[in-house]
Amino acid sequence: MPHVVIEGDVDLPAWAREFAPRVLRSGSDLYKIERFYLDTGGRSALIEVLAIEAGRKQPFYVRVSSPENSTSTVRIDPLTHPDRSEGVKQIVAEIGAELLRRTRGARVSVTNLVLPSPE
Repeated sequence: MPHVVIEGDVDLPAWAREFAPRVLRSGSDLYKIERFYLDTGGRSALIEVLAIEAGRKQPFYVRVSSPENSTSTVRIDPLTHPDRSEGVKQIVAEIGAELLRRTRGARVSVTNLVLPSPE
């Protein structure tokens, strides 16, 4: 399963406040990062995504879990089952890279994805 594990003090409530939906394109494929849902404790979030690849729509969630041990995991929510296409994997990598950019002093400890370079 595609995932990114980040070590550092993540601030999910700040990310939720600043979240802005966006659309990513790759050729004729389209990826909408639509909504950010934060749990009441501020330690877990779901990010709603819609992937449209070759005309096929796949809605799914990316889960960000940030327990109190300063390690956060970004992965496809196990209750959603999109095909693990290269585009779906890239969305998880994009979200992981954004979390890494937002977390001062953070580093990737484990991943099976290629994260995009910082802008």
